[in-house]
Amino acid sequence: MSDTPQIKVLLVEDDEDDYVLTRSLFTEMTDCKFQLEWFKSYHLGLEAMVRNQHDVCLLDYRLGARNGIELLTEALNRGCQAPIILLTGLGEHQVDVQAMKAGAADYLVKAALRADSLERSIRYALERKRAAAVAAFEQASLAAFGAEIGLALTGRDSLGVILHRCADCMVRFLNVHLAQLWILESGDKMLQLRAMAGALNGLNIQANPFTKLSPELHLPAPGKPLLINQVAMNPRVPGGEWVQREGVVAYAAHPLMLESRLIGLISVYSLTPLSQAVIQEMGSVSNGIALFIERKRSEEALDASEVKYRSVVNSLKEVVFQVNEFGYWTSLNPAWQEITGFEVKESLGTLFLEYIHHDDRPRNSHIFLQLLERKLDYCRYETRLLTKDGKVRWVEIYAQLTLNNDGGILGTSGSLTDITDRKHAENQIQKLAAFPRVNPNPVLEFDAQGSLTYSNDAAQELASALGCEHPRDILPPNSSDLARQALGFNEKKLNVEVAMAGKTISWSFFPIASSHVVHCYGVDITEMENLEAQFRQAQKMESIGQLAAGVAHDFNNILTVIQGYADLMQSRYDGEKELTGPLKQISDAARRASALTRQLLMFSRKQVLQPKVLDLNAVLRNLHNMLTRLLGEDVAVENNFAATLPPVEADTGMLEQIVMNLSVNARDAMPKGGKLTITTAGVEIDTHYVKQRPDARPGSYVRLSVTDTGTGMDRKTMERIFEPFFSTKAVGKGTGLGLATVYGIVKQHKGWIEVKSEVGVGTTFEVFIPAAQTVAEAAAERAPEPASIAHGGSESILLVEDEPTLREWVSEILKGLGYRIVEAGNGVEALKVWDEQLGKIDLLLTDMVMPEGLTGRDLARQLKTRQPGLKVIYTSGYSEEILSNEADLRDAPFLAKPYHAPQLTKLVRELLDAKPAAAPVAV
Repeated sequence: MSDTPQIKVLLVEDDEDDYVLTRSLFTEMTDCKFQLEWFKSYHLGLEAMVRNQHDVCLLDYRLGARNGIELLTEALNRGCQAPIILLTGLGEHQVDVQAMKAGAADYLVKAALRADSLERSIRYALERKRAAAVAAFEQASLAAFGAEIGLALTGRDSLGVILHRCADCMVRFLNVHLAQLWILESGDKMLQLRAMAGALNGLNIQANPFTKLSPELHLPAPGKPLLINQVAMNPRVPGGEWVQREGVVAYAAHPLMLESRLIGLISVYSLTPLSQAVIQEMGSVSNGIALFIERKRSEEALDASEVKYRSVVNSLKEVVFQVNEFGYWTSLNPAWQEITGFEVKESLGTLFLEYIHHDDRPRNSHIFLQLLERKLDYCRYETRLLTKDGKVRWVEIYAQLTLNNDGGILGTSGSLTDITDRKHAENQIQKLAAFPRVNPNPVLEFDAQGSLTYSNDAAQELASALGCEHPRDILPPNSSDLARQALGFNEKKLNVEVAMAGKTISWSFFPIASSHVVHCYGVDITEMENLEAQFRQAQKMESIGQLAAGVAHDFNNILTVIQGYADLMQSRYDGEKELTGPLKQISDAARRASALTRQLLMFSRKQVLQPKVLDLNAVLRNLHNMLTRLLGEDVAVENNFAATLPPVEADTGMLEQIVMNLSVNARDAMPKGGKLTITTAGVEIDTHYVKQRPDARPGSYVRLSVTDTGTGMDRKTMERIFEPFFSTKAVGKGTGLGLATVYGIVKQHKGWIEVKSEVGVGTTFEVFIPAAQTVAEAAAERAPEPASIAHGGSESILLVEDEPTLREWVSEILKGLGYRIVEAGNGVEALKVWDEQLGKIDLLLTDMVMPEGLTGRDLARQLKTRQPGLKVIYTSGYSEEILSNEADLRDAPFLAKPYHAPQLTKLVRELLDAKPAAAPVAV
């Protein structure tokens, strides 16, 4: 696997052809991996750019009514951090200049664009961005280092204490193993160690291998710094055995010089190679330290020099100030102008409060008075300064009382450090710190030893909710080992699950190598697992439904033949008991099998649906008397119907089937009797409800609830109740299709069903059916099934059926009535037969699903283009093939398999007798 990093590129281009060309250029680039994301409009491109999820952005100059420079400008103003390259079709110098002024990283002409030039431009843009970031970081680090050293040098402590502070600053800011400060004492040719910090490992000033150094031996030339990245056996590196024992690989030293005179030396040891930047940073403070050492020497010798003191102060990047007892500036170093923009000369003699932010002036005035009244010896605080250009800078002020030789008050003095960048960084840190604190999910932290060092409130709340005292009690048992492994191998440990108190918590461990800690995040995935289980159950039911539909479809063809021939034989041998008796048994068995396949089709949602807008309450009232007789005297039926209920568009018979099946299932769950409650209500389903139940959809629904006081079900049983042929009843007590049929009917009506059950308490089934927008129709009685075969005729009928035995039976029935029958086994064959008959066909009787890739629907359409007045009857084992939004199919005459000879002959005769404008007939 390649380790080449992937570069995310955003392209804003309104011309799809140009996008395709640009994308092809990226496919030619092999040195880097690129992930190109295309946005076609100005506004979509702008929103993507300000999200800062891409490494580089490519903008087309012409974007409809706007242009790429406008997009570039707006994106940068809104915080886009990625470098931006402008693309244009023409190399216009004016556009090039505008683009560069607006902040574009490059400007490329599409006509001359090649893969290598585009890749080079992207690479250079990214490198410039990286270099700028590195430079900014190094500049900030250098400023912070100088500020810290400068602050240490303004202290009033002894020389040794202050030099130790400087050494400590070097260790922290230069990231080294050991830092040392040496001083060349007057009249001595050897450098004396005066301070060191870092990995002392038991060393001390008095007894260690670093007590003295020879400048001639350990410095390459007078006044020149030294950087060695291979210290092994190098005579210029002091320390000898200690260096080897500590594993030191790099050494740097910078002389402390004043006017070509050696004052001392600062040196550092590192376990990793050092760069020239370290020498530069040491050089940035070397003059200040040298001046400080010299000043201290002068003070200790009572020979303080004002000039040298001013040199030290003026070299610092912090403001060193003096204020008299009336609050006027009396002394400021050049850093004042660097920070505020005001010249030192114009500021002297003015009131210091004039430069303080208005909101901070009362506090500053109070502190100043506290010092003058000697209620404070010194103070250190943060405040805001107003700069000459009207901006605000945060500063840290150290101030102390200034006295004359007689102890009289002269005013105050101290230092003023610009901490604006630090404050901004602190604000960012506070924002980041708020993330774990206010995160609604558990957030924890482990140290390198695997000990839990932090947990947020959400972790404690989750622990309490699970009955535990401390967040560690809900962690994986081996959480300490996981944390150590994650940090040791720098690998994430994801999705470690813990189950307790009916909840499942997923824990993930992320190592933060730079901080030697591991962050741990927890998520309660109980609800997600439940939803996944519901989704898997729905998929399983869908797969079972497809299988059941296929079986029922093929079985219907067989049943049509069996039942048809049995009825035919009965009619031929009527009166011969030896034959009609067995034939009747065959016919009855076929009808029972047909009922079974209808239940399978209902489950698989492929049964013929005849919906109309109706009132569910009215359907239930009509069913009440029959339902009470069916359930028996031991079961009390209670109806709680909503006073006003929206209508539903549904099949009346199927709704009755739902209620009957649920009621019978409830009766069987109450062997000693009980209570059955049927409730209706209109409900509104919102998106929050849908998130909890994958089958649900937002909108208005009618809810039908059937509640029993029976034995109830456990979770394992509830997971399978809608599967075909699954039953908890004794053998022979049920087919196992009752609830499967309910499930299929509800799904076919674009609804869903929910179940609540508790063992020993009872069960509630809740059926949700979409509310209709129109008024309910009055209930109409179903047309009775024809009892006898209709009279025939002499018309020509094209019979298309791929099941040979079924085709033979239909042909025999219709031929027996005088019709002229022309047969075909599939759609392709039917077209040939049509041509042979020269289109002299009065009726097309065709199956919907056939081999050879031509369906009954397609066949009818082709033939109707040749003969528009052709009459068509469709047949099928289930209704999915005829469910269509097209009017010619939605109202087409249809025969659902299995069908009887009377049904067939009646529909054929009615359709042939009907006038062209008459409404189609369905059986």
